[in-house]
Amino acid sequence: MPKWEEFSSHGELEDVLEASLALTALDSARTAYEQMEADLKESDSNVLNLTKQLDNANTAQKVTAEALEAANGEKRGLLEEAKFRDEEIQSLRRDLESSENGKREVEAGRKEVEAKLANAEAEFVANFHNTEAYTNFSDYFARVDQQEVLTALRKAYPNFDLGPLEARFPPPDVEGEEES
Repeated sequence: MPKWEEFSSHGELEDVLEASLALTALDSARTAYEQMEADLKESDSNVLNLTKQLDNANTAQKVTAEALEAANGEKRGLLEEAKFRDEEIQSLRRDLESSENGKREVEAGRKEVEAKLANAEAEFVANFHNTEAYTNFSDYFARVDQQEVLTALRKAYPNFDLGPLEARFPPPDVEGEEES
């Protein structure tokens, strides 16, 4: 750099000073430009990183949206299945209630039949003497020789006391004597 004394005129000095200021301004502008270029490269790098992050976020969003759509589809399927199962449960409950009503009706019918059967048995026993079976039964026993039966019993059961039966069914000649 030239020294101040070397300049012959004030005009030259001003020219040099202006040139020096211009060089300084140019250096400053060059430095600012280089800084701007570095900042631009850094900004480009940041934009590239942000673009990659945005792409990754978009990919993640797509995956999330697909997963959400699949989950919603599965949820719809599960809701439909739950609705079907609920209808099935309601149907089974109605069937169970109907079955329980049927059981109660069957039990009531069984009790009614048992009561009618008991009543019919009591009626039959009470009126047995008025039935044809009784007439046939008494005709059969009228033809049975009681003494033959007692004799067969004595032979079959020699150690058995037949005294009460013999007293109840005496021989025919004894019956005739009792009647006279």
